[in-house]
Amino acid sequence: WWHLQGNPLWLQYIKVPLVTLGYETSYDVFVKAHTGGVSGQTQAITLDIALALLKVSADHKSPLKKEGLLTRDSRVVERKKVGLEKAHKAPQFSKR
Repeated sequence: WWHLQGNPLWLQYIKVPLVTLGYETSYDVFVKAHTGGVSGQTQAITLDIALALLKVSADHKSPLKKEGLLTRDSRVVERKKVGLEKAHKAPQFSKR
């Protein structure tokens, strides 16, 4: 969390599942996130905390789902296509 300390909005976003259930002072959370950007890591941590709270009690599912905390962002990078420089970017066309 050392790099998240600089921006209080990231920490606030991570605490949303705990605040939703009223556990903001009940649990200590220790997390290691390795890849991705700060935004992606924050979303992953939030989802993991929500899933962990769901394992504590099944009664937590309704408020967590209502806040949209149990949904994973399924977007991934599109693969590179053959003959192109990226997924859609074609090489520069030259008439001559």
